[in-house]
Amino acid sequence: MSRATIVAFYGPTAVTGGALDTIAKAIDQHTDLQVSDETFGEDPAPGVVKYGMVYYSLGKGLPHRMRGAQEGQSFTFSKDIKSIVYGNVEVKDQTVYTDMYNAMINNQGYKVDDNSMGGDTLFGAVKIATVVYFSGTDPVKETSAKEGDTLEWN
Repeated sequence: MSRATIVAFYGPTAVTGGALDTIAKAIDQHTDLQVSDETFGEDPAPGVVKYGMVYYSLGKGLPHRMRGAQEGQSFTFSKDIKSIVYGNVEVKDQTVYTDMYNAMINNQGYKVDDNSMGGDTLFGAVKIATVVYFSGTDPVKETSAKEGDTLEWN
């Protein structure tokens, strides 16, 4: 992953240098990353519990992702959505991505309809939603559901 597609903060400080490489590697390898002084190379606010934030995208024009975690917890990069297609059109709607990601990490179904998918991509036809995603150390997974049905996470 290009470091140019990542913006990160640890406490009051923007993350730079080798710490961005560490974050990019975790995103690319779909591994979680602990938020700690060691991960980011220094303690920008000694004696204060810090929060880390990472904003990134998996490609140009794709929805931005955000991961946040308190010091001692982990950024969850092991679960992510690679692509969403509805009615043969790639969905790039930020709200759809966020809602679907939240359903995935909470192992909840996601109802497929024109409203939940960001609009009617093929007027008058029953559409299929297909999601390609990462979940833990498993290889890339795929799930599909017809309009009116619910996506389930394998």
